[in-house]
Amino acid sequence: MKNRLWYVDLIRIVSIFLVIVVHISSSNFDWYQPDSAEWQIINAYDSVARICVPLFVMISGIFFLDPKKEIGIRKLYRKNIWRIVRVFLFWSSFYAVFMAFYPFNSFSMDQMDETISRFIEGHFHLWFLFRIVELYIMTPVLRKISEEKKLMQYIMLYCFVLGFLIPTIRQFPIGSTVTMADDWINLDITFGYVGYFFAGSYLHRYGVTPRVKKWIYALGMVGLLTTFLGTGFLSIEAGRPVGWLYEYLTPNVMITSLAVFLWFKETFNHRTFSKRAQKWIKECSDISFGVYLSHVLIIFLLNQLNITTQLLNPILSVPLLTGIVAVLGYIVVKMMSKVPGLKKWIL
Repeated sequence: MKNRLWYVDLIRIVSIFLVIVVHISSSNFDWYQPDSAEWQIINAYDSVARICVPLFVMISGIFFLDPKKEIGIRKLYRKNIWRIVRVFLFWSSFYAVFMAFYPFNSFSMDQMDETISRFIEGHFHLWFLFRIVELYIMTPVLRKISEEKKLMQYIMLYCFVLGFLIPTIRQFPIGSTVTMADDWINLDITFGYVGYFFAGSYLHRYGVTPRVKKWIYALGMVGLLTTFLGTGFLSIEAGRPVGWLYEYLTPNVMITSLAVFLWFKETFNHRTFSKRAQKWIKECSDISFGVYLSHVLIIFLLNQLNITTQLLNPILSVPLLTGIVAVLGYIVVKMMSKVPGLKKWIL
């Protein structure tokens, strides 16, 4: 583990917690009025957490665009893409059956039809698997571009205009979590995530000057405030939640994500951790993907038991539930991974 990128592991761990925050807070938006303190607290948590998916994509870019790492097309499909496909097959099947038949007290052909439909579409949080496979398929071409620093800068600028500015100006008629639009690929959204893919690789390999770093940090704070205050204002004005500023491909979420990524790199890239700390960081990082895949089920079951953000004031309930879901997810995935032959299908 000598050459392990510990700051990447830390980003991965933080990101999975933030994903849980997003799904806990956003699922409760309709329970409060936008002009209430409770709603604005949830808005604050959700605004902070929206960097989760961009960070995941950026750290993928570090490894898949690394010029020192050999990634052949055959290996890419047989190892990386097939891994995502089989994980989707397992979890999409599981969620489709569970959600169609829960609470398992009836059976009908309509439920069977619903199960098939749910399986094909994938549960709502599995959209990320579609998007990451899309990036993996493009990797051989993207790696060629990443060989030159100037080309990377050019493609990132192109992606910013096409994948961030244009969808934001249009207020996202197609959401950044939509995998298919009108039964076809939406290139605006595709190139937005390509931009994150390159940004992670670029910041890891080249970094930025101290002056640019200060600008990124400052704009990151502006971006976060824009997400929080903008969403709050638009929602109060409309009298209902208006969440397009939460989209992962808005400039405000993008610059905040870059700032956080850069802060982790600058703070932890050369930090020395004890062997015990390394063990736990690696353990939590390795299992984070499984927690991502399973956490929605855990949130659903907790909600069925009326364990929601309404138990306490959201300022306490959101982080408390996040911790509970993360711990339960860890336990569930560890137990499932002990079943012979099952680990490769769930992680």
